[in-house]
This record gives sequence, C-alpha cells and structure tokens, in this order.
Amino acid sequence: MAEGGSAEDGASQDGPTKDHAAGPVTAAGGQAVARNLRLIPVHEIVSGSLVWLPILVLFTRARFDLDGALLLSGIYYLAVVVLEVPSGWMSDRLGRVPTLRLAAVCWIAAHLCFLVGDDRFWYIAAGQAFLAGGFASLSGTDVTLHYDSLEALDLAEEYRDRQGRLRSLGLVATATSSVFGGLIGWWLDLRAVFVVSLVLAIVQFGVTLRLVEPGSTHRAEMFHGQIRSCISYLADRYLGWIFFYGILMVTLEHVAFELMQPWLTEVLDRSADEVGATPLLSGAAFAVTSLVGAVAARSADPLARRFGAVATLIGLAGLSAVIVSSMALWVSAPVLVLFAFRSAQGAAAPVLIGSVVAPRVEQRHRATLLSLNSLAGRLGYGLILLAVSDVAADEVRRVLGWFSMISWMMVAVLVVTGVVVSRTDGAAAAPIVR
Repeated sequence: MAEGGSAEDGASQDGPTKDHAAGPVTAAGGQAVARNLRLIPVHEIVSGSLVWLPILVLFTRARFDLDGALLLSGIYYLAVVVLEVPSGWMSDRLGRVPTLRLAAVCWIAAHLCFLVGDDRFWYIAAGQAFLAGGFASLSGTDVTLHYDSLEALDLAEEYRDRQGRLRSLGLVATATSSVFGGLIGWWLDLRAVFVVSLVLAIVQFGVTLRLVEPGSTHRAEMFHGQIRSCISYLADRYLGWIFFYGILMVTLEHVAFELMQPWLTEVLDRSADEVGATPLLSGAAFAVTSLVGAVAARSADPLARRFGAVATLIGLAGLSAVIVSSMALWVSAPVLVLFAFRSAQGAAAPVLIGSVVAPRVEQRHRATLLSLNSLAGRLGYGLILLAVSDVAADEVRRVLGWFSMISWMMVAVLVVTGVVVSRTDGAAAAPIVR
C-alpha cells in the first residue's frame, strides 16, 4: 500500500481532528520545505522505476519452480509484516527523510543479493527481505512527507489533486521502466536487469540526501502507546471500514500480478526454463497497466465525487476479481485487454484512502496507522501465498482458480459491509477531504 502518514506533531488524542502542531515555518525553513515539493516528484520517478518488475517471478521460477517462486513471494510479504509497523513508527518518531533513506539503502542491498545469489535460494530470500524492507519504509512515508510539506506551507487543501498527479507520474515511470526492463531481460540476461535497478537505487538515495523534514515540534509516542493510539481511531466507523478495505486490497490488487509472468509463458507456449520473449511481453503488459493506473489515479477524485468513495472502492475491488478470474478461465492473449486494468485499484484506491486518513488522523499517528493497515493486509496475503504454494504443483491455472475464489469472497464481504457503513454512517457520504 502506498499511503500517507506523518512524522511528528502533537495534539490531543480526542480523535481524528485536524493537526495543529506543525508550527510556523521560517523563511529559510519555508524555502527548504518548498524544495521538497520540487524533489518529491523526482523521488517518485526514481522509486517508481521498477525495472525488475517484469522479470522477477520469471527469474525465481526458472531457478526454483513455481512453488519456490511462490515461497519466495511469501517470504517477501511476511518480511514486510515484520518491518511494516516498526518502519511506520520510525517515520513518525524519527522523521520521514531518514526512513526514505533507509528504503533506498534496503533496495541497494536487495539488488546486490539478486546479482550475486543467482540460483542460491537463501541469497534470493535475503534479497526479497531487503526488497520488503525498502517497500515497508517507503509505504506511507513518501506520501506523508508530501502531505506534511504541503501542510507546513499551508497548502494541505491541494493534497488530493497534487497526490493524484504525483501518483500518475510515478506510474508513468513504472510503465517506462517496465518496457526497459523487459527489453534488457530479453536482449541480455535477466540478471542484467538488477544492475540497472542497483544504479537507480543509488540515485534514489542521492535524492533523499536533499530532502528536509517539514517543521514540527512533537514526535510520536513510544511504540506501545503509539499502537494503542492508532487503534483507537478505528472507533470511527467509516475510518474502520477504510482500514478493513486496505487489508483486503493487498490481496485483491496482487493476485493477478503474482502469476502474470508464468501465465504469460503459457500464453506463449513456453516452459519455465525457456522464457523466450516473455520478458518483452511482460514488460509491455506492465507498461500498459501502469499507464492505465496513471489515468485511474487522476480519476480517483472525480469518481468518488460522482459515485461516492465506498462505491468507487468496491467497484475497484470487483474489477481486480474479474481480472484474476479471466486469467484462471482463459490462457489467451485477448485477456491481456482486461489485464491492462490490473493497476487501477492499486493506483486509485490509495489516493482515496490517504485522502480519508490524513485529515482524520493526527500528524504524529498517520504513518503508523497506515503501516498497521499495510501490515495486516500483507500478513493475510503472505499467509495465503504460503498456503497456496503448498498445493501449487507448478500449475498456474490451478493457483489462479484459488485466487479467483478468494477474491470474490472478499468482494462479497466488502459489498455487505460497505452497504452497512453507507446506511449507518453519514460520514461515508461526506466529502473525502474536509
């Protein structure tokens, strides 16, 4: 999940009210914070350039079969579970910028592990753990630094529009890098992709060295108190439903992605060892999905205003379920038309979730709350991956069938609970940002 959270400020714990501890920003401090607004898009481009995206599962499946690839994915998600909340608390306690620097360092270590590990399982598992550490540190912190910087400059009301545009920019970077990564994997070697990824991670670290913390006077509580304070926000029925949606969203937005690359090898009638043009097609597919996601991110606000946030979020969940069901039913290139919308939920939903959370949660609690949300979602999905890997038997469509059934069960639960929230809580129909 890529949402927002905040570093440090102090207010009462009376509930989700607007913060009031950011404090005045001096002229020099204002210039430094304004520089953040110029650097954050650069950071979004570099961190969104996931060159390895179209080849990672091809890389792991070719070496360890489908059950090994799923096990490695499960290790990744469970590593995020371990690191998600501590990294969110670190962001709230120590600051956004140190946490973003840690994310870049983790990715540098991850790509080094992939490069030297090759077919040594535990090296690749370590790479997955470092990759997880990078995403855990990035999740919530990047978006919250954006919100905090705007808030320090009295521009918080521009957040939703700016964040939608920023998210679109990152997805365009993902699209471009996916094509590039697919080309490198096809033309040279799958491992060569990690060389480029390593260079990008180093550049990412360099950008974070230029970022500054927005002015603030109070920091997060000690760990256990912070967790208790964050959980207390869920007494707000609407915020509680958004939190629940965020948990299920992790599975719904990832099930199609997880088996996209081995599914493509079957579409192309290739074995796991003979990937052929799969990196090219995979890169092109992820590029298209990222571009569609960029449009979805920009459309999140208009859709929510037209249909309501709850209905929009449920619709996005249903779209994800339709995609994975289609992949389970048909191993056919025309299904790629549907797969193009795979990033719609992952792009649009976090914009809406962040817009709900930021104004309802104190600044010093935002990153931790969103990390708790992401942790719960990744824990559930990691356990699903580990369970399914036990019965996978290297059969892609069989696993997709399980994922399809799980997805529709989740959509049904969201529909029922969403109707209840919409009928019993007037906040659900209220404007997303107040």
